[in-house]
Amino acid sequence: SEDPKLMKEELLALEKKCNAQRDYNNQLLSKMLNLQGNIQVFCRIRPTSIDEIQRGMKTVVESLSETELGCYDSRTNQWKSFSFDRVWGPDQGQQSIFQDVEPIALSVVDGFNACIFAYGQTGSGKTFTMEGVADKNQRGISYRTIQKVFHLLNLKQQQERTNAILFKTTKRDDESEAPDFVYNVEIGMLEIYNDECYDLLGSSGASLAEKKKEAQKAGGKASLEIRRNKEGRIEVPNLTKEPVNNIEDVFELLEKGNKNRATAATSLNQTSSRSHMVLWVDVNCGFEGQDGNKGTLFLVDLAGSERVKKSEVEGDHMKEAGHINKSLSALGNVMEALDRKASHIPYRDSKLTYLLQDSLGGNSRTMMIVAVTPVDVAYDESIHALQFATRVRRINIGAAQRNVTSKNLEETVKALTAEMKTLAKQKQKTESQLNNLKKDNTRIQDKLSNLNNARKTQANDSKTLEVLRKNNNEMAKRWEKEKSAREEVSEELEKSRQELRKLQKELSSLTRTQESLQNKLEEKERLLEKRTAELRSAKEASSAANLRARKAQVLGSRARPTTSTPSKTAKSTPSVGTTSSSSGASAASTAATEDVAEIRAQVLALLEKHDKGKVNRIDIIMDKFKGKETLLLEKMTQRYESGGGTDASADESGLSRSELAAKRHAERMRKLREGK
Repeated sequence: SEDPKLMKEELLALEKKCNAQRDYNNQLLSKMLNLQGNIQVFCRIRPTSIDEIQRGMKTVVESLSETELGCYDSRTNQWKSFSFDRVWGPDQGQQSIFQDVEPIALSVVDGFNACIFAYGQTGSGKTFTMEGVADKNQRGISYRTIQKVFHLLNLKQQQERTNAILFKTTKRDDESEAPDFVYNVEIGMLEIYNDECYDLLGSSGASLAEKKKEAQKAGGKASLEIRRNKEGRIEVPNLTKEPVNNIEDVFELLEKGNKNRATAATSLNQTSSRSHMVLWVDVNCGFEGQDGNKGTLFLVDLAGSERVKKSEVEGDHMKEAGHINKSLSALGNVMEALDRKASHIPYRDSKLTYLLQDSLGGNSRTMMIVAVTPVDVAYDESIHALQFATRVRRINIGAAQRNVTSKNLEETVKALTAEMKTLAKQKQKTESQLNNLKKDNTRIQDKLSNLNNARKTQANDSKTLEVLRKNNNEMAKRWEKEKSAREEVSEELEKSRQELRKLQKELSSLTRTQESLQNKLEEKERLLEKRTAELRSAKEASSAANLRARKAQVLGSRARPTTSTPSKTAKSTPSVGTTSSSSGASAASTAATEDVAEIRAQVLALLEKHDKGKVNRIDIIMDKFKGKETLLLEKMTQRYESGGGTDASADESGLSRSELAAKRHAERMRKLREGK
C-alpha cells in the first residue's frame, strides 16, 4: 500500500527487527571471541582525495569482498591478495564501521579487558577512524564506543530495576529489598611522545614547548612512569582520570586532550600526529554494596610510520619521526615474537609495547585496525602494513577472562537462585498459556479444513469441465502444430529431390566432358611419342654425320708438318698455318650444322680422359661456346691429343697439369726467342 502511516509502521517494525538481530549477532560474536582468543584484524581502505586524483595518482588497493582485498604491483603486473576478519572499502561510513566494533564495547560492560588500536602509515586515516569529526555525524570509534558503553550500562540498569520490581511482587514480607545496579566510568588520556609519557588531561604539558621543558627538567625521563601494581596489571601512577556520567562529559574531555596532543604538518599529511595517543576507559559496574565487574578499554591511535625522504621533515620533526618508527619497530618485534611463540617477548624495548603488554599478550580482547592508503605512491608502505597485519592475525593470545571478584559470591548465588525460581514460575505460566493457545488453534484449524472440503466438493465439477476444455484446446493446438510441421517437412523433401536431380544432370555432363578430355589427352600422348621417336632417329643420324666429319677433321690436322726449317722456311710457315686455320674454319662452319649433342659427348670424353676436374663444368663450357661448338672441339683436341708428338706425349704422361703447363709455356718462350 502507499499509505505513509502504514509505511512508517512497517519501517519502524523492520528497524526493531534489525536492531534485535544486530544485538543477537553481537552476542554471538562475543561468544566466538571468547572461544577463539585471536587478535581480530580489520582493514580500512581510505578514499582517494581530490588532490591525489588531480595529480594523476592511480588506485592500487581495492576491496574484493567483506574479508579480502587486493593490492596491485605495477612493477610485476601482479595482484597480491590479503584476507582479514573484515575489510572496509572506501564507501564505508563511520556508522557501518562501528557496527563491527560493537562487540568489544559489550565485552567491556561484561567485565572483560579490551583494546582497539589503529595502525598504518601517516595520512592513511587512522585518526579519522578513531576520533572522526563532529560535522555530519562523522564521529569515530572512540566516541561511538564510549557512547555504546553508556547505552549498555543504562540498559542493564533498567533491566535490573525491572527484575527487582518482578522479584518484589513474588518475595515475602520479611525479605530485604534487592540492591540497586550502579556503574562508574572514568576516562584518562595520555600520549607517548619521543618515547616519553605525558598526561593530556592534566594541568601541565598543555603545549609541545612545555612538554619539552618538563622532559629537560626531569633529566630526559618521562613525566609519567609505567609500572605493574600488586595485582600484576599495568598502571600509570599520577595519570589524571576524570569520572564521566554521560557522553557530553566525554566529548569535553576528548576535545581537551586532543588540543594538547602533539601534531605537525608534513609533505604527506597536514595534521600529522607526532605521538601515540592512548584513551584509557575504566568501567566498574555491579550491585550497590557488592564487588562487581571491572573492565578496562584501551583506544589507541598510533602515530603513522613515515619515510623522511617522502615526508621531508627536518630538525625536531625528524627526531620525532625517528622515535615513532623506533616504537613501531618494537611493536613489530613483539608481534613477531608472539607469532612464533618465543620464550621471551621484548615488551620493554618501548614505552608503547610496555603499556600495551596486557592487551597484546595478557587477559584482553584485542582488535587491530590497519588503515591503508590506496594510491600507487604509497604502495611500499601499504604492502608493509598489510603484511604486518597478516602476521598479527595469526597471533593467539588466549581467551580473555572476566574480571569478577569472589568476596560476596554466596550472596550472588542466592540472588541468582531466587531469580531462577522466578523465571521458572514465569516459564510454567507461559507454557500453560501456550498450551491453551495451541488447543484454540487446533479447533480453529479443524473448522477451516471442514469449510475448505465443502468448497472443494462444490468446485470439483466446474474444475473438471475447465480441465476438459483446456485439454481439448491443447490437443487442437498440438494437432495444428504437427500438421504444419509435416507440411514443412514434405516441402523440404521435395526441394531436396529437385536439387538432387539437378546435381545428377550436372554430374552426367561433367562425366562426358571428362571422357572427351581423356580421349584428347591420349591422342596428344600418342602424337608426343611419335615426335619423340622421330627426334631420336634424327639425333642418331646427326650424331653419325658429326662423327664422320670429326674423324676427317682429326686426320687432316695430323697431316700438318711438325719440323722447323731455316729462317726463310720459318718465315713461310705462317702461310701454312693460315691455310690450316682457314681449312679449320671451313670445317667449323661445316660442323656448325652438325648435332651439338655429338660434340658435347666428344668434349666430355676428352675431359674424362685428360682433365676430370672440368667434367662438372661441361654445361658452362658448352654455353660459353654456343654457336662455336666445332671450334671448341678443335681446341680441346689440339690441347689434349696433338700436343707435341709421340715422344713428347710419352714424356709428359707422367707429369701433372701444372708441370705440363709450365713446360709448354717455357717451350713457347723458347720458340719466340729463336724467332727473334
